Amino acid sequence: MGTSVKPVKRPPELRQVTVLFCDLVNSTTLAEQLDPEELMELVESYYAICDDIVSSHSGYMAQYLGDGILAYFGYPDASEEAAPNAVRAGLRLREAIRRLPSPTCDPLRCRIGIATGSVVATSIRDIETPHKAGLMMGKTPNLAARLQSEAGPNQILVSESTHRITRELFHHQSLGSKELKGFNQAMQVYAVLEETDVSCRSQARWKTSDLPLIGRQQEMELLRKTWQTASAGQGQLVLLQGEAGIGKSHLVGELKRSLLDQGHRQMSWYCGPNTRESTLHPIAEQINKAAGFEKGEPDESRHEKLARMMERYGATEASGLEVLADLIGLRGGDRSALDGLTPEKKRQIRLDTLLAMIQAWSDGQPSLIVVEDLHWIDPTTLELLDRLITAAHRQPLMVLATARPEFKPPWPSGDSGVHLNLKRLDRAASELICSCLNADEALSPQLTRRIVERCDGIPLFVEETTKSMLEQLRANGSSGGDGTDPIPETLQDSLAARLDRLGPARRLASIAAVIGRSFTYELLEAVSSEPEAVLREQMDDLLISGLLQFSDQTAGEAYEFKHALIRDTAYETMLKRERQTLHEQIATTLSAQFHELIDAEPQLLAHHFTRAGSFEQAIPHWISAGRRSAEMASHEEAVQHFQTALDLLRHDACRPEGLPASLELMLLLGLAMSLAGSRSYSAPEVGQILEESRSLAERLEDSQSSFAILRGICNFHIVSCDLDNAERSAGQCIQLWNQGRDPIHGIEAHFSIGYVHYVKGSMALARQHLSESIDLYHLHEGWDLSFPSTHDPMTGSLTALAMVEQACGDPDQVAATLEQARRHAERLGRNYETVYTLSHELLILVLQGRYLEAIAVSDSILRISDAYGYLTWRAIAKVYKGVALAQAGQAEPGGEALAIAMEGMREQQRLGVMTLEGYRLAEIATLHSLAGSAPEAFATIQAAEEAVRRSGEAYFMPLVHVRKADVIARAMGHDEPTVMEALDQALAMARAQGATSFETMINEKKQLYARERIGGSAQ
Repeated sequence: MGTSVKPVKRPPELRQVTVLFCDLVNSTTLAEQLDPEELMELVESYYAICDDIVSSHSGYMAQYLGDGILAYFGYPDASEEAAPNAVRAGLRLREAIRRLPSPTCDPLRCRIGIATGSVVATSIRDIETPHKAGLMMGKTPNLAARLQSEAGPNQILVSESTHRITRELFHHQSLGSKELKGFNQAMQVYAVLEETDVSCRSQARWKTSDLPLIGRQQEMELLRKTWQTASAGQGQLVLLQGEAGIGKSHLVGELKRSLLDQGHRQMSWYCGPNTRESTLHPIAEQINKAAGFEKGEPDESRHEKLARMMERYGATEASGLEVLADLIGLRGGDRSALDGLTPEKKRQIRLDTLLAMIQAWSDGQPSLIVVEDLHWIDPTTLELLDRLITAAHRQPLMVLATARPEFKPPWPSGDSGVHLNLKRLDRAASELICSCLNADEALSPQLTRRIVERCDGIPLFVEETTKSMLEQLRANGSSGGDGTDPIPETLQDSLAARLDRLGPARRLASIAAVIGRSFTYELLEAVSSEPEAVLREQMDDLLISGLLQFSDQTAGEAYEFKHALIRDTAYETMLKRERQTLHEQIATTLSAQFHELIDAEPQLLAHHFTRAGSFEQAIPHWISAGRRSAEMASHEEAVQHFQTALDLLRHDACRPEGLPASLELMLLLGLAMSLAGSRSYSAPEVGQILEESRSLAERLEDSQSSFAILRGICNFHIVSCDLDNAERSAGQCIQLWNQGRDPIHGIEAHFSIGYVHYVKGSMALARQHLSESIDLYHLHEGWDLSFPSTHDPMTGSLTALAMVEQACGDPDQVAATLEQARRHAERLGRNYETVYTLSHELLILVLQGRYLEAIAVSDSILRISDAYGYLTWRAIAKVYKGVALAQAGQAEPGGEALAIAMEGMREQQRLGVMTLEGYRLAEIATLHSLAGSAPEAFATIQAAEEAVRRSGEAYFMPLVHVRKADVIARAMGHDEPTVMEALDQALAMARAQGATSFETMINEKKQLYARERIGGSAQ
């Protein structure tokens, strides 16, 4: 069946092992019937048969236990055949023991239990006395022993895991769930009956190889035709999807090779499991490579190279250069080009620049862009890809992407899209793969046939199984032609077998696996303790074995594991403590020697500290990664980083004594901001996090941190239109100000509570607090202070005060306050404060009916917002511009004006902007009404009422009722009773607020409708 396994000294490791226990039945009775010498001869014969059968099935006799034996399969050398061999050995043992000469009339019988599972395999202490071999730590040996005790005479019982692996190779009988001693839960138990005549099992999740393309002629022809269509100017998207190892990358490689003699351009993006949290990592790697950076090259030189590379593709804008320099972690440069730009605007410039460079690279020539492993793509790269696909429809460009089944493509199939799900190969194609690996010359036809049957049409599995068999042949001089050699059932098992045969290079493979899927030689050398000559020799061994290959995705000398699961296998077989030690060593090395790398991708260092169990050291780097992603407006990545930091902080193993006490609250706020940016401000989880932050903030004694947190919570409640909670948070800010009298706290607190009172319609209180904030700002020269919020409180207080004055009937004071706000924004020199001030001026102009001026101001807002990425103010300006155009008679209410306003509302809703939504809906209802669309007008004004009621923005409720009266009057006539009812309601609300200006406007409206009603009656 196979050669005897000779144990070797090796360190403890995590392995998948199949354990077999065999015990003679009625051995006590035999001892009574036989004299000691006869019993010794019987037991020696029994041991000899067991040893021979176990060894011939590639098992290892671990212990002799009186009348029983313990054998391991899959250790010390891994084998895909471990579980099947154990069952086969059990069947042979049962028959061989039955044929042993019995000193009694009855044949000898045995009980056998077999279980498969993970164990920690300890080192073998004495290879000369195998019964003293190292132990298998875990429940698997215990389970096998309990199954043996449960078995009847000549019965072989196997665990559920063993049955799952071998069910296509043997006939089993289910015995149902059984309570076994020492196990808390009942175990499913199966009895083995006999072998079947089937020797194949389904395989899954494999990647491809460098073999010639086999069995994919139809798919290849489809790719060629699609390429021809794309080359003719009709852009194409092809998604190759299928399980790992099914042949996606092989098809891609074959197409690329077939196009070498054609005039075209090629580009490849690689997405990896360790980089899916790194924004635009595939693109950053391409930039590093295309720019030709050299090791140790100063940032200034790299800047120059990056600029030259970008200039080749027509990207000459300074802002484009700096956002790409920021992406790849370059310091220095002309940072002034980014002054005033929001993270969202930088993100937009970055994507626009990359898209333009790709199009310039294509230059109208037939081009192929390959994107591998979309299931590992980061969200921002996916967005860039989506934009590229959209832009490619009328270009000679083909995007060829690969993905595993779990990836859900966002692009529908159609005239310009092909979605190709790859199927498994047939038998002939699988046999041809074996032949291409020279298996015909080394392996018997029977063994080749077994490989094909067990690989079940997955190309990589056929390749890896055949290679494993050939390696064993080279190592042992025999392939074990009877079929017991390690033929992998899954890729993981196959690679575990190949790892076992690496010798000294196995340790290096483990170190590389801990670094990640891909790695540079520089980092590996820094982490490894081997001399240069030894390291190079072992790297050659890994390359020759096929486990590693050169990588062109990283600048410098770089390598990658040929398949992700190769790396996973090398990683998972190490004990956790060993992995932790290596992660800590890698993290220390990165911190000390690879500053450029960790500055560009702090999440890499965070990952290694996390896996090392150094949570306290990992948390700051996760925070840096989150902030970096947030600055780049990569909100989804920021959410992942902040959430990881928060989870670590809350982990039982974390010792946060050296971390700031307010760190958890800061993380919660960072997470809330990123969630709001990636989803919406009204997302339920944002509210949940804020409530959690509130309860923590109440227990926090650090007044500085507590104030910043409460101020942030107040902002979120304001944006989410949760004004009661916003008022509560603002009130807590006032309490902290009263306790500490910190001028920063006073300015921010009075602004917060004043703003809330303004939108809730409490004019007197609003004026009081806003004025107090303004006075404190002047007194303490607030323009030189550093405030916890990003928005200047003086700008906010002045514009909110102008809104209060507008309601209270003081137009001269409104103008003066707005002028003061404009001068202040100009003094600060911040574009955000300028556009914030202009946006409030625009609202006031609309309220005053000065529509021509409103159009001019809205254009200014749109110009600034487009330049600096202020999407919220851009959306709001569009709404008011549409309203002003219609009211000024410069656009049809139901045409251009309504289109502009509705576009702004849609943008506002996508951004999750809820503030003043009700009032803006009321203005849009007016546009519907002016256009004669009564049903739409009534529906919209009803939505406006509900939005204001829901938000609690009482300031705008009188205005909404006035617009409601206008809608009713236009649709049903001025004498409709509900017109006056709406105006009376508006008047009562305005009086309650003390909004004298609104009162005057409403009374004038009532008088106007009364005159028109009388005039209509006279006619």
